[in-house]
Amino acid sequence: MEQSTKTSGNYPPRGGSDAHRADEGPLGGSGTGQGEARRHMPAVCPPRASGAAGGGTRESGETSNVSPPHGGVAVGAGYVIRPEVLDGTTRTWSTPSLVVLTATAVVLLGAALWHIAMVFLTLSPASSVTNKYQQQINGYIYPEFEQNWKMFAPNPIAQNIAIGARVQTAGYDGARHTSEWVNLSAPHLEAIRHNPLPSHLDQNVLCRAWEYYVSSHNQKEENINGRRGALSAEYLARIALQHFGREWNGERIVGVQLASRTNSVAPPKWTGQPASDNTDYRVLPWSPVNEKLYQGAVT
Repeated sequence: MEQSTKTSGNYPPRGGSDAHRADEGPLGGSGTGQGEARRHMPAVCPPRASGAAGGGTRESGETSNVSPPHGGVAVGAGYVIRPEVLDGTTRTWSTPSLVVLTATAVVLLGAALWHIAMVFLTLSPASSVTNKYQQQINGYIYPEFEQNWKMFAPNPIAQNIAIGARVQTAGYDGARHTSEWVNLSAPHLEAIRHNPLPSHLDQNVLCRAWEYYVSSHNQKEENINGRRGALSAEYLARIALQHFGREWNGERIVGVQLASRTNSVAPPKWTGQPASDNTDYRVLPWSPVNEKLYQGAVT
């Protein structure tokens, strides 16, 4: 018996009898409503031209018989891959990984909340909490996280302050030798000049350390702020020793002394105020050097 090879639309025969093809729809389903289905099918992919990349000749309107891989979703003549199931399984975290991530998040959150609370108590008005825990609050905040608003002060700082230091060394014969004064501010100023993004270290560390000391001692270099005053003197000595190291000219450093030179900044000409040419010096007493001052320092 002669079989019919007539097909409708752009779908070529896929083999088999006419009866079998009559039951196939455009995508291999039921043949009922084939014409209606073809009219409403969206044109997802344009027909591939003859001789397109990939080899072979495909006529206009031909669809691919290649099934999408596992995890793919058919879209027209192509498919979209869902990356989360490329290997056939959904990615999950192991229990140890979840424990580590959770613990890390809790620690970071706790540290952030603690820091915010300390800064808040530092800036807030005096209360029963700040009066009771003032020493602990100051121990955490000063000097690294000290808060001040001098940028917005009506009378900002109008002075140039240079910090210098010298050391005392012990020779092999026991004799003591004193070095010349070394300008500690000069390297920081040189690093700041012509630098659009100077570091916090160059801008503030030495200057803030000096202000920290001055606010804790009177003109006779007497400590007026208890533990904070002692800490300020130790902090200055640490900064100076980071410049000198453990030895100077081959001899062990046994003492360090700091001093400041202060000059007033000339006011703008439009103010009509005279410029002061006075220079003030402040020399601190010698501080003995021990291993404690080098702990945590890079020398």
